[in-house]
Amino acid sequence: MLNIVNLELRQCLDVLIFFRKKAYNKLMKKFIENSIFASNLTKTLLYSIEYKMLFQLSRCFSYFVTPPFQEKDKNLLKFLEAGVIKIHTEDAKNISEGIYPIEVIRPKSPFRHIQNIPMLFLDSLKISRRRKLNIKKDFNIQSSESAEAVEIPDYLKRNYHFQTDGYFSEQSAKLYEHQVEILFSGTAGPMRRMLIKMIKEKLNHDRPIKILEIGAGVGSASLDFSKALNYSSYTVTDVSDSYLNNAQKRLNGPNFQFVQTPGELLPFEDNSFDLVFSVFLFHELPVNIREKVLHESFRVLNAGGIVAICDSLQLDDEPILNKVLKQFPLDYHEPFYISYINWNVKTSLENACFTEVSSDFKLLSKYWTARKQ
Repeated sequence: MLNIVNLELRQCLDVLIFFRKKAYNKLMKKFIENSIFASNLTKTLLYSIEYKMLFQLSRCFSYFVTPPFQEKDKNLLKFLEAGVIKIHTEDAKNISEGIYPIEVIRPKSPFRHIQNIPMLFLDSLKISRRRKLNIKKDFNIQSSESAEAVEIPDYLKRNYHFQTDGYFSEQSAKLYEHQVEILFSGTAGPMRRMLIKMIKEKLNHDRPIKILEIGAGVGSASLDFSKALNYSSYTVTDVSDSYLNNAQKRLNGPNFQFVQTPGELLPFEDNSFDLVFSVFLFHELPVNIREKVLHESFRVLNAGGIVAICDSLQLDDEPILNKVLKQFPLDYHEPFYISYINWNVKTSLENACFTEVSSDFKLLSKYWTARKQ
């Protein structure tokens, strides 16, 4: 009888321990999510303050420069604020669930951040001056190193975003990531990382894969994706030698390769990769080049391989944001953006022979994945 009682007590104790551990794990998970959310929100506050500082600086010199359009629609601003909270919450949840590691939110060097501020202020005035005068080709691309390495496509020979030297100088590469974070109020990283979850769902396994990233820029997405995905090789490409050099300095490991090339002329053999992806690339390409990049992606993918895209939101995804999308190319010189927000990506993927096309959107970004059968 005593043995039976002891057995029942042990079983009750085991149940209590189980639920205690479960409650503890749930509490810890919530604590981790809240901490990550707080970290991300701090970045949003920081970059939002910097945006306001740069905007006010442009206003002080408004006789000489034109600041970007200032949105005053309260309903739209509230919608965006709610979207920022939502994407930071989802980003924190993805980290706590192990979809990507906590290292992706490791803070950048405070010294380097502060060091960039004077250069950002100066470049902001230059950008606003070009905006006022509608100057789109304020640089000599022939003097850049990248012009000697590969032939730069004509469509890239311009000051995208009105930024100094476009994508073709060390100074531009040095400031670019900081400028993007200011533009998106610290949400660029979380928006990029949403694609990782879609890729993992599409892969449906954790075997090492061969990755090709097209238009990697300074390696902002590369850092996060390389931490989250299991790969045997990771090929980082960009048409800008300056940006690619910057990416190479940030990425460590024997499995990285760096190749300067435009996405429409990939110098790789057929059936070479398991994943081909890009982040914020297609809206900067003419329509015919977009189609070529998709066909090239199909060519270099192995059978069963995946193409994945993160880019801008499109027209009518969130109707309240349509006017924001239409204003963006006017403020930041994006000549192919209007055609992009009207582009039927699903049809183009299917025309390139991809199947299993999936899409989603979060805040200001949209995502697609598809498979090569």
